[in-house]
Amino acid sequence: MRTTHSVSMSGLKLVTTFAAAALTALAQPYVYVSNEMGNNVTIVNRATGAMAGSIPLSESGAAGLAVTPNGAYLYVAEESLNSVVVISTASNSVVATVAVGGAPVRVAITPNGADAYVVNQRSDSVSVISTSSNTVIGTIPVGAKPSGIAITPNGAYALVANIYSSDISVISTSSLSVVATWQALAGPTAIAVSPQGNVAYVANQYSNALTIHSLSSGAILNTIAGLAAPDSVAVTPNGSLVYVVNGNSSSVSVINASSEGVIATVSVGLLPTSVAVSADGTVAYVTNAYGYSLSEISTATNTVETTIARVGIYPISVVEVEVE
Repeated sequence: MRTTHSVSMSGLKLVTTFAAAALTALAQPYVYVSNEMGNNVTIVNRATGAMAGSIPLSESGAAGLAVTPNGAYLYVAEESLNSVVVISTASNSVVATVAVGGAPVRVAITPNGADAYVVNQRSDSVSVISTSSNTVIGTIPVGAKPSGIAITPNGAYALVANIYSSDISVISTSSLSVVATWQALAGPTAIAVSPQGNVAYVANQYSNALTIHSLSSGAILNTIAGLAAPDSVAVTPNGSLVYVVNGNSSSVSVINASSEGVIATVSVGLLPTSVAVSADGTVAYVTNAYGYSLSEISTATNTVETTIARVGIYPISVVEVEVE
């Protein structure tokens, strides 16, 4: 979820003009970035740090991204079109468009790859898409202005952060209904679940804090204050580190999951909007909307090891994909 800002686009040119067919040869990680004002998703070769392609979309408004567990398909929330675009990572082309609710902003895919859960911010709902047919199989009412979603490692629940109602809707993926509601602090905007499946981390933008919730009860176990409008959160695959984007301070806070304290604050670009950790746990990728850039943070040193400039116009979300 972004904080409201105005962005000047004058004079900015995207430098990704390579053919998408360049992504062939070997299986290796590529980084996909949605650009809200660029009518596209750009692709970065992680091995070289070079731009590797650009996938055009019909309109601006690309927001959240999610990839199927097998890496074959990328689901892109198209906020301005009230739809989700499905991209084949083999051809780097759009293969389906699915109509959902109003202003879809985030997507999460179940661990078995069967369903994509889409947060519809204007409709106060979640659409569930079957990835086998790319059709909506359920629409679930949630709280006010939902803005973030995470699915538990066992695939049993989808957790939705509702910024205006200051709570978390817990959706059963078997019944496709809300089975519990957790109280958060003011303005929960993003949520991540530990790989161990015992706690959930909620970024509360209006409260400048991260809350740690018991996954079994939803109770707040701890609150980490002193953040700056946190708007995205990600956990390393081993669960040891939590990365929280500070949207109003151009930084990322690094939290030790064991001590539940901030161990580093990493400066990134202007208006960071999202964070994703690589599958091998070595890199945290951060999109910087005002900086038009992508920061790559080493999780070993918690320093920025690479900044990729002009990755797109208002980059808003990022995901890593292993492409054959």
